[in-house]
Amino acid sequence: MCHFRLIQLWVGVMLQTQPFFIAGIEDAEEARNNAFGAMGMFLVCFILSIAGIWYDSKYKMDPSTSEPEGEYQLSNDDVPTYGTAH
Repeated sequence: MCHFRLIQLWVGVMLQTQPFFIAGIEDAEEARNNAFGAMGMFLVCFILSIAGIWYDSKYKMDPSTSEPEGEYQLSNDDVPTYGTAH
Protein backbone atom coordinates (compact mmCIF):
# COMPACT_ATOMS: atom_id res chain seq x y z
CA MET A 1 0.00 0.00 0.00
CA CYS A 2 2.80 2.39 0.84
CA HIS A 3 4.55 1.63 -2.44
CA PHE A 4 1.43 2.84 -4.28
CA ARG A 5 1.76 6.25 -2.58
CA LEU A 6 5.43 6.40 -3.47
CA ILE A 7 4.51 5.71 -7.08
CA GLN A 8 1.98 8.57 -6.95
CA LEU A 9 4.69 10.86 -5.59
CA TRP A 10 7.09 9.74 -8.32
CA VAL A 11 4.45 10.27 -11.04
CA GLY A 12 3.65 13.72 -9.66
CA VAL A 13 7.30 14.72 -9.61
CA MET A 14 7.86 13.34 -13.11
CA LEU A 15 4.81 15.20 -14.42
CA GLN A 16 6.05 18.39 -12.83
CA THR A 17 9.66 18.20 -13.96
CA GLN A 18 9.71 16.02 -17.11
CA PRO A 19 6.19 15.30 -18.43
CA PHE A 20 7.49 14.30 -21.86
CA PHE A 21 8.73 10.97 -20.42
CA ILE A 22 5.18 9.79 -19.65
CA ALA A 23 3.31 8.87 -22.83
CA GLY A 24 -0.43 9.27 -23.26
CA ILE A 25 -0.89 12.28 -20.97
CA GLU A 26 -2.99 14.94 -22.68
CA ASP A 27 -2.91 17.50 -19.88
CA ALA A 28 0.24 17.15 -17.77
CA GLU A 29 -0.81 19.79 -15.24
CA GLU A 30 -4.14 18.10 -14.52
CA ALA A 31 -2.45 14.70 -14.25
CA ARG A 32 0.15 16.14 -11.85
CA ASN A 33 -2.57 17.73 -9.70
CA ASN A 34 -4.49 14.44 -9.63
CA ALA A 35 -1.40 12.48 -8.58
CA PHE A 36 -0.54 14.90 -5.78
CA GLY A 37 -4.22 15.14 -4.77
CA ALA A 38 -4.54 11.36 -4.46
CA MET A 39 -1.37 11.20 -2.40
CA GLY A 40 -2.57 14.04 -0.15
CA MET A 41 -5.99 12.43 0.31
CA PHE A 42 -4.32 9.17 1.33
CA LEU A 43 -2.14 10.98 3.88
CA VAL A 44 -5.15 12.78 5.38
CA CYS A 45 -7.12 9.52 5.67
CA PHE A 46 -4.10 7.70 7.09
CA ILE A 47 -3.49 10.38 9.75
CA LEU A 48 -7.19 10.46 10.69
CA SER A 49 -7.21 6.66 10.99
CA ILE A 50 -4.16 6.69 13.26
CA ALA A 51 -5.76 9.43 15.38
CA GLY A 52 -8.99 7.41 15.63
CA ILE A 53 -7.14 4.26 16.67
CA TRP A 54 -5.18 6.22 19.27
CA TYR A 55 -8.34 7.89 20.62
CA ASP A 56 -10.22 4.57 20.86
CA SER A 57 -7.33 2.88 22.65
CA LYS A 58 -6.93 5.75 25.11
CA TYR A 59 -10.61 6.29 25.96
CA LYS A 60 -11.94 2.75 25.59
CA MET A 61 -14.58 1.92 28.19
CA ASP A 62 -14.73 -1.47 29.89
CA PRO A 63 -17.87 -3.17 28.51
CA SER A 64 -18.67 -4.83 31.84
CA THR A 65 -18.98 -1.46 33.61
CA SER A 66 -20.88 0.40 30.89
CA GLU A 67 -23.85 -2.01 30.66
CA PRO A 68 -26.86 -1.98 33.01
CA GLU A 69 -26.79 -4.39 35.95
CA GLY A 70 -29.50 -6.74 34.67
CA GLU A 71 -27.82 -7.51 31.36
CA TYR A 72 -25.89 -10.68 30.56
CA GLN A 73 -22.14 -10.25 31.02
CA LEU A 74 -19.23 -12.50 30.16
CA SER A 75 -16.80 -13.40 32.88
CA ASN A 76 -13.58 -11.39 33.04
CA ASP A 77 -11.86 -14.25 34.91
CA ASP A 78 -9.25 -16.55 33.39
CA VAL A 79 -10.91 -19.24 31.27
CA PRO A 80 -9.55 -22.79 31.74
CA THR A 81 -7.91 -24.41 28.73
CA TYR A 82 -9.12 -27.97 29.49
CA GLY A 83 -5.93 -29.68 28.38
CA THR A 84 -5.17 -27.66 25.25
CA ALA A 85 -1.62 -26.67 24.39
CA HIS A 86 -2.05 -22.96 25.30
